[in-house]
Amino acid sequence: MNKSEINITIGKDGNVSFEVQGVPGKDCLNVTKFLEEELGTVVQQQKTAEYYQEEVAEEVSVKVGED
Repeated sequence: MNKSEINITIGKDGNVSFEVQGVPGKDCLNVTKFLEEELGTVVQQQKTAEYYQEEVAEEVSVKVGED
């Protein structure tokens, strides 16, 4: 499992910015949704290269029975 983190910066003017790392694809938007809802109106959104990467799906195979 990859490590993911949110880097939050609060400027002297009170503006808050944050960057998600370690979450490829559109899932990063879900990760920050709670922050956006609590902090107010989003003034600007800039997508990083990770946003355009394919989301990582875990595949699990289960074999039941005898060989």
